Amino acid sequence: MIKAYMKKLGEKSYLRDLKRIDSSTLHNDILKVKDIRYINDHLIEHTLDVYYKSDNRFKPVVIDIHGGGFISCYKEMDALFANCLAQRDFVVFCVNYRLAYPRFNVFDQIEDIDNAMRWIVSNAEKYEGDTNEMYIAGHSAGGVLAIAESLLCTDEKMREAFHIEDRNYAYRGIILDCGLMHFYKNTLAYRGMRNMVFPKGYKRMDKYQYLIFEKHSKLKTLPKTVLFTNKKDSLRKMTYYFKRVLDAHHVDHRLFDAGIDGHMGIIFHTYSDENQKIMDDVQEYFEIGKRAIDD
Repeated sequence: MIKAYMKKLGEKSYLRDLKRIDSSTLHNDILKVKDIRYINDHLIEHTLDVYYKSDNRFKPVVIDIHGGGFISCYKEMDALFANCLAQRDFVVFCVNYRLAYPRFNVFDQIEDIDNAMRWIVSNAEKYEGDTNEMYIAGHSAGGVLAIAESLLCTDEKMREAFHIEDRNYAYRGIILDCGLMHFYKNTLAYRGMRNMVFPKGYKRMDKYQYLIFEKHSKLKTLPKTVLFTNKKDSLRKMTYYFKRVLDAHHVDHRLFDAGIDGHMGIIFHTYSDENQKIMDDVQEYFEIGKRAIDD
């Protein structure tokens, strides 16, 4: 009963948040290709959108993974954020994945991201994307999926546990926006969440152990990592928690704690002066050159 209520609450929150996106700030010179199937089935969860500026030049690729507590939201939530990155000369792939409860779980989502990535690596050139320079961004719960996806590039045993084939690609950098990076926190609320989004007996599974990132031996192999939070972010403490985890594993990272936009506020107010300055600093940190952006 409670799980069904939480699922409906998440869906209502998603519809409410969509109305917060100010489409008037979108740059119209960005091409958007919607609902491409990365798995040939009937599920909308196995689709992605591409945002890019067509100028016959290959550009860095960003994989964008939406949030929603593993149980709600879709790729459309990140349309403004993707539009902004495309304006900054990235090719952005916003990925849907199967939502947890009642049929699917986080392990299924990790499998979906892997399948989406294999499609992207095979097809990015069609959209002027350079897969030799790839970055991954995860918002809220999407941050967990982004870290897992990156670790699968470097951890053979983790790939074996998830039954994922070897890879010939890796990421240059990670963006974690208000990440749910301490989802394994030992409280009643988070135990309830885990029981909803993981299969029965998950604690004994190797797959789950690889998601306890503070204990992951390969965490030190993460590329440069950016952390976003702000004073109004409900998961601000989790961002600082994960910063300490990254410190302990000597991962090169940078924290941006600015503004009062709230949880995942940058996807709703992407074009504010403050958030544009943050994006400038992120590109500088990742050492990515960019052309001047017209007002």
